[in-house]
Amino acid sequence: MLMRRVDPPGRAAPAGRAGVTLAVAVTGYILHYWVWMLIGPLGPQLGYRFGLDAGAWALLGSVPLVVGVLLRVPAGVLTDRFGARVVLPVVSLVAAVAAAGLAVVDGLAALVVVACALGVGGAGLPAAAAALVRAVAPGRRAPALSLLAGGMCLAATAGVAVRATVAIDREHGLLILTCALLGHAGLAAAVLRDRPTAGRRPGGAWSAVPALVRRPVTRYLAVWYGVSCGGLVALDVYLPAYLHHTYGVGWTVAMLFAAGAVGLGVMAGPFGGWLCGRRAPTAVIGTCFTALAALLVVLAFELPLAWVAGPALGGVAVALGTAFGSVLALIGRTAPPAQAGTITGVIGAVGSGVGLFPALLINTVHDINGSYAIGLILLAAAAISGASSLRARRAWIGAAVAFPAPADVAAQADDASQAATTIVALEGPQVRAYLGDVTAVLATLATRHEVAVVCRDGGTGIGFQLVAGLRRHLPAHTVLAVTAETPPHPHETAAIAEMIDAGKIPVVLVDGVDPTPTAMLLAVSVDADQVLQLSPDRVEGLIPFQRLPGTHLPLVGG
Repeated sequence: MLMRRVDPPGRAAPAGRAGVTLAVAVTGYILHYWVWMLIGPLGPQLGYRFGLDAGAWALLGSVPLVVGVLLRVPAGVLTDRFGARVVLPVVSLVAAVAAAGLAVVDGLAALVVVACALGVGGAGLPAAAAALVRAVAPGRRAPALSLLAGGMCLAATAGVAVRATVAIDREHGLLILTCALLGHAGLAAAVLRDRPTAGRRPGGAWSAVPALVRRPVTRYLAVWYGVSCGGLVALDVYLPAYLHHTYGVGWTVAMLFAAGAVGLGVMAGPFGGWLCGRRAPTAVIGTCFTALAALLVVLAFELPLAWVAGPALGGVAVALGTAFGSVLALIGRTAPPAQAGTITGVIGAVGSGVGLFPALLINTVHDINGSYAIGLILLAAAAISGASSLRARRAWIGAAVAFPAPADVAAQADDASQAATTIVALEGPQVRAYLGDVTAVLATLATRHEVAVVCRDGGTGIGFQLVAGLRRHLPAHTVLAVTAETPPHPHETAAIAEMIDAGKIPVVLVDGVDPTPTAMLLAVSVDADQVLQLSPDRVEGLIPFQRLPGTHLPLVGG
C-alpha cells in the first residue's frame, strides 16, 4: 500500500441537509439581530410615548445590547450541551414574545422588561455558528460562517431602508416580525438535526470557559471581531446623523445612503470568507485595517460627498465587512465542532464589549465639540495600530491563531494508527492560507506521538512561522528549525533522530518540489511508524494521507 486517505470517524451532514441548516441558521441570525437592535430605531417614538428624554431612551436602548452580550456565553454553552435544535427555536420564541410585547407595552417598568427580553436576540449567534460548524464539511465551514457577517449587514441594511421608505405603523410592523420569528422557531425545531455531543459531561463546557478566555487566540479574535463588527454597528447607527450634520443631507436620503453603504457589507462578509481560503487570514485582516485607517482619515477632512466622501464610506463598509467575514471564517475553520458554540459565545461576548468602543468614541467626541473629525482620526489611529501590531507579529501570528484541538484531522490521524513516531510532510506554499489549522493539528499530534515535520518552505518563510506557532501552542516542548539537503545526508538524519529521541520536535526545511520523498526517507532512517501528508481541500479541509515507511518514492532535488 503506497498511500491511503485517513477518513474521519464521523462526517458532516449531506450536502442537502447542510444547505437547509445554512438557510435556517443565517435567516435566524438576520431576524435575531433585527430584534436585538430594535429599540434604537423605535427610540424617538418610545421616548415621546413614555416621556423619556434623549439620554433616557439611549440608556434604554443599551439594555438589550448588554443583555445580549451577557447571554452569548451561556447560549453557546447550552448549544454545545443540548444542540442548536433546542437553543435556536428558544431564542426565536423569546424574541417573538419580546417583539409582540413591544407592540402592546403600556408602562415604563414593562418596557424595561421587554427591552431585556429583546436582548435574547443577541444570543442567537453562537447557536447559529455551532449549527453550521457541525453540519457543514470542514473545508466549507469558513465561507459558511462568513455568511453570518453578510446576514448581519443585510439585517442592518433592511432596518435602515424600511425606516426610510416603508410607511407602516409600529404595531403592524412588530406583528409581522413576531410572525416571522414564530415561523423560524417552528422551522428550526422541525428541520435542524444538531444534537448534544455524545459523551460530553454537563459541566465540561462551563469549566472550559475560563480557559478559553485566557487563550491568546480568543483575545486576538475577540479584538478583531469587536473592531470589525463594532465598526459596522457604528456605521449603521451614526452614518445618517453624520451625513445630515456634516453635509446637510435630508434624513430620508441619509438613511438610504447609509443602507446602501452598509449593504456593501452583505457582499464583503462572504468575500472575506472566500479570501481566507486563498490568502493568510491575518494578512487579509491586516490589509482591511490599513485600508480602514486611510479611509477614516479621508472622511475626517469632510471632502466633497459625491466624489470623495461617498466612495470612502463605501470603502469603509467593504473593509469592515471583509474583516468581519474573515474573523468568522477563522472561527469556523479552527473551532472544534464539540466546542463551537462555547467558542463563538466567548468571542462574541468579549468582542461585542470591544465593539462598543467605536460607537461610544464617536458619540462622546461629537457631544464634546460638535464634530466627527476628531473621533474619526482617533478611530483611524486605532485601526492603523491594529494593522501595525499584526505586521509586527507576522512571523508567528498566522500560525498561532487557531484553537488547540480542531479535532477533525488530529483525531483522524491519531485513529489511523497507534504510532509512536510520525513524520509529517508539508508543502509550505500550498498550506500557507491554512497555517493556523496546520499548526493546531501538529500541536495536537505532538501531545500523543513523537513528531517531526518535513516542510518545503519555498522561500516564503512558512517554516519559521510554523516553528514560532508550535512554540506558542506547545510551550513545554522544544521546537527546532533544521535545514537539510534533498536527500538528507546521513549525519543530518542522525541529528534529527537524536532530536526525536530527546523528545524535541524538529521542523526540517528542505528544497525541492515535493517534501514527501524526503519525509519517507527520513521515516526509514529514524524507524518511524508512519508518514502523514497534510493537504488542504476546498470541501474536506485538511486531509491526512498516510504512507507506510519503506515504500519507494523517487527523490526530486531542488
